[in-house]
Amino acid sequence: MGILGTSLTGNYINSFNPAAITKLRSTLISTNFNYGFLKSSNDISENKVSNGNVLGINIGIPFDQGRGWVLGLGFNPASLINYKIRIQNSIGGANYNQTYSGSGGLSRINFGMSYNLLRKINIGLEYNYSFGEIKNLNYIDFNNSSYTNSLIKKETDFQKSYIKAGLILEAGKLFNSITLRNLNIGFVYQSGFNLNSTLDGIYISSTSVDTVRLKEGEIEIPDSYSFGITNNFGGKYIVSADIILQDWSKFRDFGKTIDNFGSSYRAGLGIEILPSRTNNSFWGRNTYRIGGFYDKAYYTVSGKDILTYGIRAGLNIPISKYNSLDFGINYSVKGKTSDGLIKDEFLNLTAGVNFGELWFLRPREEDK
Repeated sequence: MGILGTSLTGNYINSFNPAAITKLRSTLISTNFNYGFLKSSNDISENKVSNGNVLGINIGIPFDQGRGWVLGLGFNPASLINYKIRIQNSIGGANYNQTYSGSGGLSRINFGMSYNLLRKINIGLEYNYSFGEIKNLNYIDFNNSSYTNSLIKKETDFQKSYIKAGLILEAGKLFNSITLRNLNIGFVYQSGFNLNSTLDGIYISSTSVDTVRLKEGEIEIPDSYSFGITNNFGGKYIVSADIILQDWSKFRDFGKTIDNFGSSYRAGLGIEILPSRTNNSFWGRNTYRIGGFYDKAYYTVSGKDILTYGIRAGLNIPISKYNSLDFGINYSVKGKTSDGLIKDEFLNLTAGVNFGELWFLRPREEDK
């Protein structure tokens, strides 16, 4: 739907807002897959790549459906780095190829609980443990025995815990309006955290290998805030919008600020078309979703803001009462080719599998 899900509740796992899982009707296990195509271009050339990965696995376990007491567990990637740049150049009359590459990223394990207060206020608190490694490589190949090739690797390790808190107010229950009776207002706060980090340099030549501890300290990630609003219109359409804000001027890399880092935001708007109550055909039983988003990156290049906009669409296909499949497509554009910048075009195909099962149900009186 192009949104993060700040104020979106329902019978699905919301891995962004820990307060949004209070409406789960059954234990749900959800896993998602992604395959993407990227075209990068500037004024003189373009490059195309593609790859796929698993987007994570999440589990929601309702202990008490009436009170919205639900346990949420998850393992998800928080960031991903994968690039390679080749440059042909010469020095002292000798030609050489230079390769810059990077890989790795951050993953997070989360554990949280949600609860419904007074049947109007959904709250959630989540503990996250983030960890990962980033490897950067600089390789110079002369293709000439008279010169010594060199390889410099830098490996950075990260680990730290942080807290995420969420709230969804079922504001529609406070109004005497049929149109707004399902109105939700949501909020998510993610605490800033300092990643304990070490940076090692590995210098490799034809004669030796040296490993040097270059830095040891902390990388400071700033707080983030998200606000959202959602309404269900007549049990047929759900319209949801949200925005996330983060001030990256407070970012610190081993105690140092980054000059071109500033505030970032991401805003999205989506529509969900719910299954028909009268049409029981295959197409009538599906849920359809479409939306778009607009994103301002936390950094600038040559003094220019880096903007991204995109559209998304997808559908949910029920397999049984508690199991379903998700399919989606996303097209987005980041940056531009003017002003010496790079334009990235993304086409992503996603698929998800949702396994549901009834746990922790209280027996009926006649079954006792």
